[in-house]
Amino acid sequence: MDQATESSRVFQAPTAYVILFYLLLLAWTVGTLPVIYMKFQQVGFQSHWVYASMIGFFYLYTWFWALGLFYRIAMDGEGRIVLRSLRRNLEVTAKQIRTIEGSRFPAGFGFIKMKLPRESGYLFCHGSNRELAEILLGIRKMNPLVKTVRI
Repeated sequence: MDQATESSRVFQAPTAYVILFYLLLLAWTVGTLPVIYMKFQQVGFQSHWVYASMIGFFYLYTWFWALGLFYRIAMDGEGRIVLRSLRRNLEVTAKQIRTIEGSRFPAGFGFIKMKLPRESGYLFCHGSNRELAEILLGIRKMNPLVKTVRI
């Protein structure tokens, strides 16, 4: 076993937590679409196609964004970080992370926001967790310029 493998740290949000989030999002989508459809059926889609397009875009963007929420973070001994979501894997270094913002909810429940060079990434979190705390401490050690809020 090499040094990088030995010093790798991994945090993964509990599967039940992630599934619950997406089930709630699905329930919201399924619950609101019939109401919107009935409203447009009354007034007619042809006369309000712009509004229908805007609402459709809203649903698509919401799901696109939600599928990009990271549920797993891994950091090796050299500072390489891999963030995994249902939509993609993102590889960055600890030095590329500019800001880490903890959850606004009590006990760290919700998401951790990481500002990266071209975007912000959100990681599911659920209170204090030893693995996650070690990764965040490792990021701070490798990047002393990182700004932290509520961590």
